[in-house]
Amino acid sequence: MYKYVLLSTLVLSTLVSAKAEEQTQVSLKNNKIFYEGLLTEDANLKLLSLLEKSAGSIEWISIKSKGGEVNKGMDLAEIIFKNKLGVEVIDYCLSSCANYVFSSASKRRISNHAVIGFHGGTTGMAEVAEDTLKKLPEAQQKAARAGFDEYLKAASSREENFFKMIGVDQKITYLGQNPGYQQELDSGDYSGWYYELDDLEKLGLGNISVIDPPWEFKQLSDKVQFFKASAEGI
Repeated sequence: MYKYVLLSTLVLSTLVSAKAEEQTQVSLKNNKIFYEGLLTEDANLKLLSLLEKSAGSIEWISIKSKGGEVNKGMDLAEIIFKNKLGVEVIDYCLSSCANYVFSSASKRRISNHAVIGFHGGTTGMAEVAEDTLKKLPEAQQKAARAGFDEYLKAASSREENFFKMIGVDQKITYLGQNPGYQQELDSGDYSGWYYELDDLEKLGLGNISVIDPPWEFKQLSDKVQFFKASAEGI
């Protein structure tokens, strides 16, 4: 399971992957940008630089990412949305990559085994933060909690406005946290959830083409698994 940690004991301002040492690779080939690794400011700036030099010739970004801090995800997603880029996923797009990057695309293309995996947006942060805060020395908890509350308020407002802007249902980030999935959530066996393509469309993610169809969900590995969530009744 991809574990997320709160890095700053003073402001708790960032949720990132535990594998933060991985270097994100951003490159251009045949008018397609390839983005592999965590969603980071440096990688986003490199992508933006490639776009600015392309004179409008780039139509697609092909991404393979486990996600990253929510604001970095929304930064990249806003670039994609404003430049009307398509997003291609051959292997996986998880967490903030699924929430924001895949959601922001003007068109979407996936392989027949691609995993678009969700595990919550800003809605689930408070509980994770509280668990971490309780482990801090008591003298640090008040300042840390205040810093995180300020961060979460800003991030939550931004996320709400982001989904209004792109026309996608914000519920996509938290349907898998509904009480009906409590058994899966409590089991510790899953990193998050996925949706069938029809449900993605119900949530606002239409225009998905499949390379060599049909698409069929396959778990990433024995250790990294996702359960199916439904958009029925929304």
